[in-house]
Amino acid sequence: MRGVSKPLLALAAILLLAFSLSACGGGDSEDSTATATTGEATATAPQQSPGGEDEAAGSAGDDSSGDAPSSSDSDSGSAPEPTGEGSSAFRTPGGDNSIQNFGEEPDSDEIEAANAVLASYLQARSVENWAAMCTDLAKATLAPLEDLAAKAAQFKGKGCAAILKGLLGASQSLSRTNTMTEGIASFRVEDDRGFALYHGPKGVDYFVPMVKEDGEWKVGSLAPSEFP
Repeated sequence: MRGVSKPLLALAAILLLAFSLSACGGGDSEDSTATATTGEATATAPQQSPGGEDEAAGSAGDDSSGDAPSSSDSDSGSAPEPTGEGSSAFRTPGGDNSIQNFGEEPDSDEIEAANAVLASYLQARSVENWAAMCTDLAKATLAPLEDLAAKAAQFKGKGCAAILKGLLGASQSLSRTNTMTEGIASFRVEDDRGFALYHGPKGVDYFVPMVKEDGEWKVGSLAPSEFP
């Protein structure tokens, strides 16, 4: 198309790439949400070895004693939303459970902190509160978008909120419905990376990469991803 600058084409390309990097299929459900990760800027799922499920099953042993739901888990944290059931409910027999078995479950304070940030982000996203989204997103997630936006004339001198609005505001294919209605059910952490797992409406399960920056958990992708 004539009149479209190269920077704008680059922005369109990176968004198209970002929204196609879903680790799990989005399906045709009206509640499905496309993944909007930014490649190296997000926490990524560990690569499964040729051993496949055998290796995942081995690492799952760390969770067998503490992740299953029980009536005594209700006092595991002060946040009202997290269920404390662990990742066992998200595992698929014979499937790729690399995210479900990633790292280990942290203490209740970490789960509460991650839950608060993710709940805030998804709520802000559902009502297009771009400024609040910027506050909750990891710097590593925003950096590639800001670098590309700096090359487009209409974003010259604009801040994060204006960039998100310009890049995402006109998107009609990306559902922004807040699918986290009951909080984080499992949080898998290794060092400063993590994955928040939660149950959404209509039996659909989701995960969101999380990144720890300056001692605080931040959201590591623009949108949640569905488990298959």
